Amino acid sequence: MSKLFVFTVLTVLATGWSGESFTPRSGETRVSAGTASRVAIVFGQVAVSASPDRPPPSLSPYARRRYRPPQEPGVAGGTEDAVVYLEPVDGTPQTSVGDPVRIIQHDRTIVPHVSVAQVASAVQFPNDDDVFHNIFSLSSGNRFSLGRYGPGVTKTHRFENTGVVRLFCDIHAEMAGVILVLDTPYATRIGRDGSYRLTGIPAAAYRAIAWHPDAGADTTVVDLRDGEERRVDFQLRSSR
Repeated sequence: MSKLFVFTVLTVLATGWSGESFTPRSGETRVSAGTASRVAIVFGQVAVSASPDRPPPSLSPYARRRYRPPQEPGVAGGTEDAVVYLEPVDGTPQTSVGDPVRIIQHDRTIVPHVSVAQVASAVQFPNDDDVFHNIFSLSSGNRFSLGRYGPGVTKTHRFENTGVVRLFCDIHAEMAGVILVLDTPYATRIGRDGSYRLTGIPAAAYRAIAWHPDAGADTTVVDLRDGEERRVDFQLRSSR
């Protein structure tokens, strides 16, 4: 064994091998000590006093007064139509595009009655009926019309502005629905029992907003810390 080889081995053992960088395996993230960050959770209950018998605003000549949004059995006041979402207090826009949203036309009904979509994300409108439909809206900032299309066809639209979008069908006057378009990914619909849970929220100050298409909105400010689980309850009461 040469003296040069022995010298090289001893040098590596003494100083460590520095000629190869670490490459994480697939799905693994290497985090230096002290850089790991935990996120917060917001949860709670939403009580809604809006009557499910109230017709929608007359934004379209196709909206009939006999229209009644479909409600799940046993849910008084249509709690499942409520939405809770968080907006950063500093007004920083959330530029990421959300996952596609599906709003189905089935049994001449828009399902679900209330949907949440992120700005610029794809909203898909599959026709699951055996008749033609044309979903459209006259809502300011997000007016659109998909045009008439038949069974089995799916059309897609992207909403470029935040706000409430009232949906109708120009063929079937009894059909109506609502999309709440937001610029935040931190949003969820309410469960049948009035509960909600938002996870993976970065620590920051937020406006926590509960919204219902008939009962309006309730807002509070929460300052979330890393790893915190904060309960925030809302009470929505219609003044009409």
